[in-house]
Amino acid sequence: MAVVGGLSALVAVPGVIFGLWYQDRSTKAGEDSAKIAREAEDREKGEAAEDKKKEAGPPIASVAGAPAFYGARFAFPGRTTDLADGKSAVYGTDAYAKWFAKNRVAPVGVEATRITLSPLHEGTVVVQNMRIADLKCQPTRYAGTAVVPPPIGDGGEEIEPTEVVFDLTEPVPRPRRNEGKDDSGSATKAEVWRAKGNAFSKGIYLDGGKQADSRSFDLYFFTGTNDCEFGVEVNITSGTSDGWYPVKLGDGYKTKVAGQAQRYESVVLPTNNGPADPVQNELHGPGNPFQPLKLEKGPF
Repeated sequence: MAVVGGLSALVAVPGVIFGLWYQDRSTKAGEDSAKIAREAEDREKGEAAEDKKKEAGPPIASVAGAPAFYGARFAFPGRTTDLADGKSAVYGTDAYAKWFAKNRVAPVGVEATRITLSPLHEGTVVVQNMRIADLKCQPTRYAGTAVVPPPIGDGGEEIEPTEVVFDLTEPVPRPRRNEGKDDSGSATKAEVWRAKGNAFSKGIYLDGGKQADSRSFDLYFFTGTNDCEFGVEVNITSGTSDGWYPVKLGDGYKTKVAGQAQRYESVVLPTNNGPADPVQNELHGPGNPFQPLKLEKGPF
């Protein structure tokens, strides 16, 4: 009987060990499940806090980009006597950009920039209008050097932005629909652009949320004979709130466009006739390589 009892005890030991192992594993699994649940709860709380923060902030985000416009009118305020690095710099490269920045370049007469708007709030936001902000203009001081960049290839356009024109010579510039440049060949003495109608006669609706909509706008600015510095604000309705919000224009919230001068003290012209030709920029004497710009406006 003692032997039988001893065998029973020996047989019971593995069962006890297995029971303890299973209990420990179940406890660990429960702790892991509780940890996962806590992490999921913390994550949900974090997302809820982030959503609440977004709802309390601006209803829209703006991102600057490159427009479907090739600017070919630039000027420096000072006269150029030596091209230095600019002689062989290729348009669009860092070398060309540094040469431009060193000489405090500005586009002449017309400039365009792209902004892309995306909702930050849940639900639908409405782009109601745009306006020029903090506009400061003066007669042009950019009569030192006129620069015509070399031609470049056309990479095509994947999206169709909404095009808006602002005439900064107006007392209160208004957002018009861009009708484009006259390429018919009849405009031989001037570069003629046309704009008409209110670009925001109807609101533009954008849905927010995890898969938010976005809309791109190409904004064109015409300055006549004045140098103008300014920003742009967009009017947004979100729920019961309505307000004006600044948008990014390039690297910041303000940009500058030079006015058209009658004559420049020096002129820089490219020698290549196409994108495939080697780039050489040549310095010339006084003159004006630009056609006068003319903006024809229809009824608003």
